[in-house]
Amino acid sequence: MRVLVTATNWKGIYFCMVPLGWALQAAGHEVRVLCAPDQTTAISQAGLTPVPVLEGFEMMSVERMARFAAALRDPVHAGPVPAVHPVTGVPVDHLGGDYDVEADERAFRARYDRTMGANCDAAVAFVRRWTPDLVVHDLMTLEGIVAARACGVPSVYHSPGMFGARETGLHDPTGAFARHGLPEWDRSQIDYMIDPTPAVVAPDAGRALRLPVRYVPYNGPGEVPLWLLEPPARPRAVLIWGNSASGIFGTGVPALRHTVDAVAAHGAELVLTAAPDQVRALGDLPASVRVLADFPLRLLLATSEAVIHQGSVNPMMTAAGLPQLVLGLADDQVEMGRRFALGGSAISLPGLTATEPQIRQAVARLLTDARLRDAAGRIRAEGETRPTLARLVPLLERLARAGALTAADLRSATA
Repeated sequence: MRVLVTATNWKGIYFCMVPLGWALQAAGHEVRVLCAPDQTTAISQAGLTPVPVLEGFEMMSVERMARFAAALRDPVHAGPVPAVHPVTGVPVDHLGGDYDVEADERAFRARYDRTMGANCDAAVAFVRRWTPDLVVHDLMTLEGIVAARACGVPSVYHSPGMFGARETGLHDPTGAFARHGLPEWDRSQIDYMIDPTPAVVAPDAGRALRLPVRYVPYNGPGEVPLWLLEPPARPRAVLIWGNSASGIFGTGVPALRHTVDAVAAHGAELVLTAAPDQVRALGDLPASVRVLADFPLRLLLATSEAVIHQGSVNPMMTAAGLPQLVLGLADDQVEMGRRFALGGSAISLPGLTATEPQIRQAVARLLTDARLRDAAGRIRAEGETRPTLARLVPLLERLARAGALTAADLRSATA
């Protein structure tokens, strides 16, 4: 079987599909990953084969532009953390200056529409040449669905966790569906959703058939330092502050420093993994803080008691079996943190507005509240009962062979 995976430029979104690629390859199937050129190294390092025929966007600059424009239009509600310059990424003292955000927004929209249209056409052309039996797409790659439907190939949406079929960032601004003779796109056309989300916080699958699966974390390559093999002398917490946090919101978000100091004051060891410029911006750190630059979170979990992060779904899902403090920055991160906290294993605070006392109180609870640990243990136990990726592969083989799956197929495969 040939399987085509389509990947966005957000690693935290498409990394969820890497273990599925491994499972498919282990079962003897061919896997190709359609991507932009700047993703080829990350995909190759993950052991998959990239096909760099898509054009990409520097997604963090796009997010910076949106935040800058919103602050310019409504400075009263812009929040306490200053916007950063869309081009340079440097915090700005005022929102005026020579930068014309409205002109840049218009240029971006035109460039985005042009690029999206070209990407959809490139995906269709590749599918016609390579003739895959199945297409798997992520949260944001419309190209995969266009190509699959235009060529009569079944497609599956792989959720990174927490995002349901109704919440995919998919839209068709270029008329690609009509251009390829297809009905107008809407999210109800997602037929199947691979979903690793814990059942207690499962998102809305819409009309899609949910394919529950055990989550296998992947956060990029890394090496294990020897000190990680030793039991810590005191409770250890992990604070992961991803590249998107500092890349979009700058290196001066107060919540990060408040969290570092709160963990140290509680007497716990803190392992901080963040971009080098973010670590430098923090200045002197307490002696109880270990720093790892851009380190894979999954390698830190075995000796850690809690995880703190900025609300991205990759660390949220990776650490699902541990208590978490979610300091969501972007709107979707705040919302996903709120939802995940409903499962009882996490505390959620808005990272841009959380005060030092709020963070200090949240950290104390994170490290002492047995209810959080118990809820995390239940989530971990439920995950271990889910079908493995190896058991999912035969279902995908059946989908590729028959062109459709039913709930009865799912029940028989997981019985």
